[in-house]
Amino acid sequence: MPQSFLNHTQFHLLYDLADDYVFFMRKVDSTYVYEFINKKAEELFSENPIGKSLDECFNEFHNKTIVQHYNRACKQKQSVCYQDHYCVKSETYINETTAIPIFENGYTYILATTKEVSRTAHMQESMYVLETFRKAINEVALVAMTNEDGVIEVVNELFETTTKFSKEELIGNTFHMINSNYHDEAFFDNMWEVVNNGGIWHGQIRNRTKYGSFYWVNAIVVPIKNDFGQIEKFLTIQFDNTEKKRMMSELRNIERSFKLITEHSNDLIAITDAEGYLLYSSPSHETILKYDKEELLGSYYFNLITDQSELVNYSKLELIEKYRVELLLQTKDGNSIWTDTSITTVESTVDDEEEKWFVIVSREITEKRALEDQLMFMAFHDSLTSLPNRRSFYEDFPVSISSASVEFPNVALLYIDGDNFKGINDLYGHDVGDQFLTHFADNLQISLNNKYNVYRIGGDEFVVIIDRIADYVNGRSQTVDEIVLVIQQNLRRGWIIDDINFSPTSSIGIAIFPNDGSSTDELLDNADQALYTAKKNGKNNYIYINAVHT
Repeated sequence: MPQSFLNHTQFHLLYDLADDYVFFMRKVDSTYVYEFINKKAEELFSENPIGKSLDECFNEFHNKTIVQHYNRACKQKQSVCYQDHYCVKSETYINETTAIPIFENGYTYILATTKEVSRTAHMQESMYVLETFRKAINEVALVAMTNEDGVIEVVNELFETTTKFSKEELIGNTFHMINSNYHDEAFFDNMWEVVNNGGIWHGQIRNRTKYGSFYWVNAIVVPIKNDFGQIEKFLTIQFDNTEKKRMMSELRNIERSFKLITEHSNDLIAITDAEGYLLYSSPSHETILKYDKEELLGSYYFNLITDQSELVNYSKLELIEKYRVELLLQTKDGNSIWTDTSITTVESTVDDEEEKWFVIVSREITEKRALEDQLMFMAFHDSLTSLPNRRSFYEDFPVSISSASVEFPNVALLYIDGDNFKGINDLYGHDVGDQFLTHFADNLQISLNNKYNVYRIGGDEFVVIIDRIADYVNGRSQTVDEIVLVIQQNLRRGWIIDDINFSPTSSIGIAIFPNDGSSTDELLDNADQALYTAKKNGKNNYIYINAVHT
């Protein structure tokens, strides 16, 4: 299997937080093989598809549909978007997929991103922001408080409902009342050792109700200390395993439970008032942004946002309950980090007065952004010369055409081909040939003084776009002629590779918009025809297409 330019860690860093299904595949013969899928996509498969081909994972009809669209993307060398559907648990979902072809080291890859069109509204829900601060945690969890000896002092209503014991039966007793005898003594000895040493214990426990039935919970036991650092109580929070949706709601009267969630997270979690002044910041602000807690409390939180971020203001937030955006946050030492930030509006009525807060949860994505930029660069640039590629040309040239004006009515397209390049590969080998092409590309850019864009569209073929031409008369342009002569002179000066002196020539075909065509394909085809004639006429030559057709 070839070494992919994108490794497992990079892929999952890029896409595991995505709301869409993301697949990275390699073309093998007439099919495509899964190399990576993100966590969202894992729910589509009953077995791990990594290393398997499409025809091993889907029925014949679905396989042919996907391969058809992927092949179309590869053939056109540009992204394609299409819709299809699939069934999960007797429900049919409509997908919209964008497939991006990537060509690297002689291999072809597909980066496919799929979203469920029929479930867009549901996918907009945030997965890690507290929905509200005035709904008590006991609506979704079993909560109990014990003294330092483990004697129950407080239980919530859900604890009574689940265990079938009344509050009066539970208070004053220990958790032995609900012990199912499933776990041995060493299990609970370990738990007590952890919490008595001030640690937080968590694990799965099988308990027994009053009537003998069993239920499993994910349990968290938190030691509560007094002002002297002595443990005086234990808070136990249990989530029934049968509940798939665990929603952490606005916490009421359990400040320590809220800190348990926020202060053990690597996410930047903050709470501001309705004007945006900071009421709470998690310790991660100190470790990641380098600010002391005292420096932030009471400050205007959005002063941390740099000018490069999307404009976010509180008047905008007044109109929506949830807002998600990528923000560039300033650190105290002058650096900055990119974050995926969710802002949730929380409203409540306290003593007949309406109050509003904003909960801001930010997760650092600096490395993810860098990898995205790298992947985007690779999709639009040639891997050898780093010049823009054919795909980039097809996006840029229509823009150049649309910029033509009465003052500058013409745009020139130069199709450039190195003469006798195949002979260099045959005589000196492909390593020297690659270095030759790199020097060739550099000389083209130098010749154009970086004023015009150069594109490598394949092999030793390059394209140059020259816009803002106002002197195209009688089938020629002095501006274009002068540029061509500079290119030919610079190439003839040559360069040295492995003590070998190269002094190459080139053949150039020229097409002019709008005289020689109005579309990208038409102009490129005409420039190619002119190039063919230039080579036929003896190479180291250039010719306008109108001279060919004359």
